[in-house]
Amino acid sequence: MKDEIPMRDRILDSLAQNGADDWLSGEALSRRFGVSRAAVSKHVSALREEGHIIESVPRRGYRLISRADPWADDDAREGLRTRVLGQAEWIWLKETGSTNQVAALEAMQGAGEGLVVVARRQNEGRGSKGHRWFNLPGSLSFSVLTRPCCPPEKLAALPYLAMEACAAAVEKSCGVTLEKRRPNDLFLNDRKVVGILVESLFHNADLQWAVVGIGVNVNVPPAAVPPELEGIASSLYAETGTAFSVTKLLRHILEELEERLLPGA
Repeated sequence: MKDEIPMRDRILDSLAQNGADDWLSGEALSRRFGVSRAAVSKHVSALREEGHIIESVPRRGYRLISRADPWADDDAREGLRTRVLGQAEWIWLKETGSTNQVAALEAMQGAGEGLVVVARRQNEGRGSKGHRWFNLPGSLSFSVLTRPCCPPEKLAALPYLAMEACAAAVEKSCGVTLEKRRPNDLFLNDRKVVGILVESLFHNADLQWAVVGIGVNVNVPPAAVPPELEGIASSLYAETGTAFSVTKLLRHILEELEERLLPGA
């Protein structure tokens, strides 16, 4: 029976049993499971990609700070206080190019308002001005399909409204106050933790739909931030030392978005 349990799950269980206050060395894990230390490191990386927060320090080893949130739409829908957003279809993806691309394609094929597309990992995520959005382990990446009554001249307000919604949701879920920087970024301790990208389709002067894409670095360990982003990007966990519920934050963002984009819904 033991051999039927995936190696990364066995490593995760060992780290969980060891507790968050004690370190478990890669050498000890290597001996325990009869695999190389390189294999242990590879499995730990895979666990981080699933959203588990695992810290590592040379010559000390690993420790599990927090397990990933459950990965199912039922968990996100439970307690969701919206009338439109998240009340229809959800698409859950382990990996995709861009949640905005998926949501836009669904919109063009007639998907209903309120569709939510969530991905564990994006490999073609984009931010404002065509910049790349790095999708880091422990982050939240999703897009929402909306059809707000909005003339073209008001479209520029959508990213700011989404930014306000994210800031309010983080305050409610995590007790953390973020700095809003136009056009669509949120910062903590002068480091970017939230990025927003709004894309839309008009027919003549009428807005057909708008896709709001949001990326939040929630539980990204400091070691997972790429060297080129050090001092530029961070996460709620890295800046506060506290792990937060990604699922709870997702629910609160949807609620705050609906309040601002679809008043009276």
